[in-house]
Amino acid sequence: MNRIYIIQSTILCFVGIGALFGGAIAIIDPYEALLGISTELLKKGPFSNFLIPGLFLFIVIGLGHLLSFWFVKRKMKFHPYLSGAMGCILMAWIVIQCYILETINILHVIYFAIGVIEGLVSLYMLVKLRLFPFDKGNKSLTKD
Repeated sequence: MNRIYIIQSTILCFVGIGALFGGAIAIIDPYEALLGISTELLKKGPFSNFLIPGLFLFIVIGLGHLLSFWFVKRKMKFHPYLSGAMGCILMAWIVIQCYILETINILHVIYFAIGVIEGLVSLYMLVKLRLFPFDKGNKSLTKD
């Protein structure tokens, strides 16, 4: 079980820190594209610059993954639910990004796969920790 905690913690920390940096760059410079990404890519989407996507990347994905990492490190009871939700949010983010940009590159595939792994690891932990809602041995979801 410790190996699963290490895998989950590593993924959450990696995605969280990366999202904080990417989001911060998009927030600091939403028009100039410090990463070499032109706002021209957004012409068919709902945004004219990278500010809103940067805020979402920083707050929801970055801080959300780091909060989930903290929950895992503290072994809080319902951490698999939060980390599973973060995996789903990451996958949705990638799908929406591909739709808006009308392209798929290798980083999209890698981060989508990371989201799938997050979800599967979380599901495994829910079953192992007997927190799965339909587990017959789990008498109460609120009882420690």
